[in-house]
Amino acid sequence: MPLCICEAPTATTETVPPQAKATSTSASYSNPKPRKIDAIPKNRASSSSNKPSSVFNHGQMNNGLADKPQLNYEASGEGLREAIKNDDSAAVRKLISQGVDANYQDRQGMSLLHLAAVFNRTDIVFILMESGASLDCRNAQGETPLDCAPATLQYKMRKKIEESGEKDPQISV
Repeated sequence: MPLCICEAPTATTETVPPQAKATSTSASYSNPKPRKIDAIPKNRASSSSNKPSSVFNHGQMNNGLADKPQLNYEASGEGLREAIKNDDSAAVRKLISQGVDANYQDRQGMSLLHLAAVFNRTDIVFILMESGASLDCRNAQGETPLDCAPATLQYKMRKKIEESGEKDPQISV
């Protein structure tokens, strides 16, 4: 190609039928990024067995298992802690009925009510409150269970305290 800008190379013109021209131009505009193909089809059904997911709240399921404990827990404060962590309200009721102290505290000073409040277990918080768990106990940071609870649970706990204030002298702020 000459370096002089005065001379321009002449373009050769070929006569191509319009139909053939369209196919050749469409091939020249191909997408440089290949289309991503999903490894897992979106319309595929679940391959798991009929076990409930640990992501969903088992308390919302109504298959007759709500009244039965999910696991067998040790009849102690530690067993009750595990039941609270697993959101097993039936086991909490059972363990409290077996005489486990609702005011049990672990080595860090965290009471069962603190634990239920931190994990936002509303039904278990109410069970513990009705069983005489102290709302005045403080953890190592000096927080009460009400301080540890998320805002919505705090509101529900205060409502419960107000409702049962006249009826049950055990529940106090």
